[in-house]
Amino acid sequence: MTRLVVAIDVGTSGVRAMLFDTTGAVLASAYEEFNSLFPSPSWVEQEAPNWWTTTCKVVGQVMRAGTFDPHDVAGISVTNQRETIVPIDAEGRPLRRAIVWQDRRTVPQCDHIRELLGREEVYRTTGLTIDPYFSAPKILWIKQNEPDLFERTHKFLLVHDFVVLKMTGRTVTDYSNASRTMLFDIKRAQWSDRMLEALGIPEEKLPEPVRPGTIVGELTGDAARHCGLAEGTPVVAGGGDQQCAALGVGVVKEGMIKTTTGTGTFMLAYSDSPRLDPEMRLLCSRHVVGDSFVVEASMFTTGSALRWFRDNLGREECEEAEERGADPYDVMAQRAEKVPPGAEGVIHIPHFVGAGAPYWNPYARGVFAGLALGHTRAHLIRAILEGVAYEIRTNLDVVRSLGLDVSEMRVTGGAAKSDIWMQIQADVLGVPVIRTEVGEATALGAAILAATGVGLFSDVREAAGEMVRLRSRLEPVPDRREVYDRAFERYRRLYQSIADIRWD
Repeated sequence: MTRLVVAIDVGTSGVRAMLFDTTGAVLASAYEEFNSLFPSPSWVEQEAPNWWTTTCKVVGQVMRAGTFDPHDVAGISVTNQRETIVPIDAEGRPLRRAIVWQDRRTVPQCDHIRELLGREEVYRTTGLTIDPYFSAPKILWIKQNEPDLFERTHKFLLVHDFVVLKMTGRTVTDYSNASRTMLFDIKRAQWSDRMLEALGIPEEKLPEPVRPGTIVGELTGDAARHCGLAEGTPVVAGGGDQQCAALGVGVVKEGMIKTTTGTGTFMLAYSDSPRLDPEMRLLCSRHVVGDSFVVEASMFTTGSALRWFRDNLGREECEEAEERGADPYDVMAQRAEKVPPGAEGVIHIPHFVGAGAPYWNPYARGVFAGLALGHTRAHLIRAILEGVAYEIRTNLDVVRSLGLDVSEMRVTGGAAKSDIWMQIQADVLGVPVIRTEVGEATALGAAILAATGVGLFSDVREAAGEMVRLRSRLEPVPDRREVYDRAFERYRRLYQSIADIRWD
C-alpha cells in the first residue's frame, strides 16, 4: 500500500515541494524561487506559468532525491499564497499577469465597494474587512480597467486553483482560499449572490468551491511527465497557507491557536462556528479542517522590526556573528537575554508600516518609549521582542472576548527558532508556547490533507494526531507575570495616546 504524499507550497517568493510519510517524517524537500514584477511602486504581479514550471522543477528534484518510486505516492495536495488572482481563457492560458496579494492599486475599488455595500454587510457575509489585500477588488480593477479582458476571462483563479488546473484539467478552488476572496459566503460555503451581483461578477467566471481534503482529480499524463510522478495519482484539494500552517501544528479543536511569525505575524484561532467580531477587528475565514473556521489577526511588522534593528543599529552584533560564524539573530537574542523582563522600562510599538489587527490604523508608526541614558542597544532588542508579544496579546484578548478560550499557543515561522523570544511570548501571553518538529508547517498541513483525502486516515484530526510531532512546552514563568502585566498596560496606554497622530 502506498503511504507517501507530496505537498506543494506555492508561496509569494517561490515553491517548496516536500515528500512525507504517514508519521509526518520529511523524506525529501526542494525549494526554488520565482520573481515578482513591479509595474508601478505599489503594484505587484507574477507570471502564473512560473508557478507551474517551478512546481514541476521542485517536485522532480524531490522524487530524484532518493530511491522513490512515483507509484508509491498516494496523493498530492497544494497550499498557496492567498488572495492572488489570475484570469484564464477557456484553454487555461493566463490572459494577463496575476495580481498578487501585496498589490495596493485597488484602493479606489475598495472605496467603491464600501460605498456600494458598506463595511458591515461585507463583513457579515464574508468575514473580511474591505481592503486591497483581498481578491474581489483585484477582479473589479480588471473589470473597470481592462473590460475586454474581463469579458474574455473564462475563470478567475487563485494560485492553488491554477496549479490544480495544470495537474488535473479541472477548475476548482477550496473553501479556505475562497473565503479570502471577499466574494464567498462563509456560513453557506458558496459564492455570495449578493456580492457577485453588486460587483457585476458572473458566478460562472469563478471556480467550483470544494471542501479541503477532497479528491478533485488525477494527475494527467502530461503533468505527470513534467513532475516526475505517476499518471493517475490522486490530487487532493488543499488550502490557504495560513490555514494549512494551523493544521500543520495541530490546531484542530477549540482552545487551540497558532501564530506564524516571519516578516509579520498571522494568528489563527480555531472555531467550530463562525465568530464575527462586532467591532470588525479580527477576520473570520474557513479552516481546512472539516466545516470549521478560523478567527484571524494579521500583524504587519513583527519579525521585520527585529530585522530593521539588525540592518540599521546592529552592526556590532553582525560583526560579532561573523567572527563567531553565528547567526546575527542569535547574537541579538543573547544580548536581549541579559536584560531583565520588562526591558527596564523600554517599550516598543512595532508599527513600522501601519497597524494591522486589531487597530487597522494605516497611519501608525514604530515607536520606542521610556528611554533613559542608562539604556543600551540590548534594551532595544529586548523591547522589540516584548513589543511583538504585547501586540499578539492585544489580539489574543480580542479572541477571548469572542468566547474562544485559549489554553495554549502553537508557533511556527522563523521566530519560533528563538528560545528567548518564545519564552517571552509564553510569559506575556500567560499560556504555554509549543513548537513542532517540522518547521515547514504549511507544507505539513497540505500533506495531512492529501493523506486524509486518499484514505490513509479516517479524518483530518486523526491524521494530525499522527503526523504532527510536538517539541517540549515552554511554560509561563509565574514570577514574571506581574512585570509583564504592568508593561502591557503601559504598552496599551502608549498606543492609545498616539493613535491619532499623523507622522507625515
